[in-house]
Amino acid sequence: HEVIKMKVSRRFQLTVQTVLFIAVYSDKKEMTCENISKEMKCNPVVIKNILNILCKNNFLTKGSSISNIRLKRNIKDITLWDIYKITDEVDINNIFCNDDLQIASPIVSDLPELLSPAFGEIMNSMKDILSTVSVDSLLKKYNY
Repeated sequence: HEVIKMKVSRRFQLTVQTVLFIAVYSDKKEMTCENISKEMKCNPVVIKNILNILCKNNFLTKGSSISNIRLKRNIKDITLWDIYKITDEVDINNIFCNDDLQIASPIVSDLPELLSPAFGEIMNSMKDILSTVSVDSLLKKYNY
């Protein structure tokens, strides 16, 4: 049985955590960048950037006061794929970094073209699966 390892970006993880935190506590606690970062034990600048990404992509609404951060969309309608799209690169044509390849070989220069179809299928599978996992389902799994 082979163990497959995959990395998920820190930004994705923190964004999911932030959305879950706001979903659970927005009616119970004052939602400010400072309070969220303190509760999550994360740098306020990082949380501010995440909140800005979420606002820019219509996940959050900010009321007239700074402490009125709320989810704009229903937690049943926010999926892990929605969050992944705004935090990580999903353009299959840009996933291969060849800036530092110093090898002069036709195989290396054609490698992205050779691998793109396989990685395209992987991304489609990932999209299909992540699209089925909502914030609501995650919270229910942990009895929130």
